[in-house]
Amino acid sequence: MIWKWNYNLLKFVHILGAILMGAGLVAVWLADMRSRQLRELPTFAGAVRTIAVCYDGLVVPGALLLLASGAG
Repeated sequence: MIWKWNYNLLKFVHILGAILMGAGLVAVWLADMRSRQLRELPTFAGAVRTIAVCYDGLVVPGALLLLASGAG
């Protein structure tokens, strides 16, 4: 009984990590496409900040969840 619960929890965490990582990569890609079209420095800096926040806030935690749940 406890083994099945642990397996389901690990499976959920694994799927959550993949979703976080995928969403973060899409957000980074969209922000990168937006930053390539900008010409003013303040708006470019905002787009670069968005890239960093999405990468550090979504992609890295998603990868760590994948690693912790057994993809390593």
